[in-house]
Amino acid sequence: MARLLVVSFTPKGPLSRTRRLLDAWLASRRAADPALTVDEVDLINTELPLVDGPVALAKGSVAAGSQLTPTQQRAWDAVTPWAREFLAADEVVIAAPMWNFSLPYPVKHYLDVVVQPGLLFRYTAQGPHGLCGGKPLTLVTTRGSAYADLPQVNFQTSYLRWLCEFIDCRYSEVVAEGLDARGPQAGEKILTEVIDRL
Repeated sequence: MARLLVVSFTPKGPLSRTRRLLDAWLASRRAADPALTVDEVDLINTELPLVDGPVALAKGSVAAGSQLTPTQQRAWDAVTPWAREFLAADEVVIAAPMWNFSLPYPVKHYLDVVVQPGLLFRYTAQGPHGLCGGKPLTLVTTRGSAYADLPQVNFQTSYLRWLCEFIDCRYSEVVAEGLDARGPQAGEKILTEVIDRL
């Protein structure tokens, strides 16, 4: 039984175009695999641990193979369950709109919590080595403008693609873009066409 972890940030709720795209994508996946188990981390209603000084110091200690102080251990214990949940999934989906050419800050916060040494990657004599075993990571996103001709400002894709290489995930994306550039009717048509192709 495959386990899918969905990490979502769709603050407009039922009005969210990203949520519509995600729901359609999930329906397609469930139709193909009725035994699929889906767990969702809804970042709107989830309180993540703060990545503060003790977490940063704990991360450095773990990477160096040093013993953690009690304060560092408490901080580390707060972030590791999130990383282990990510690692335990057979597949991960990040569903969020593009904000300011990149990921919304709650998604970046989540990734800063889970991408930890000894959990999602480790350091070796040859450099960092990802520990995610090549699992798929899919970005489901909507964008107001189209970025096929502007890859240099699409920091959403470039960041996640590089992060996937770092932690050893296979990156793909499901995108509906240009939804605002030509008005709401054209945007709705684009979104519907993308959903119909799933």
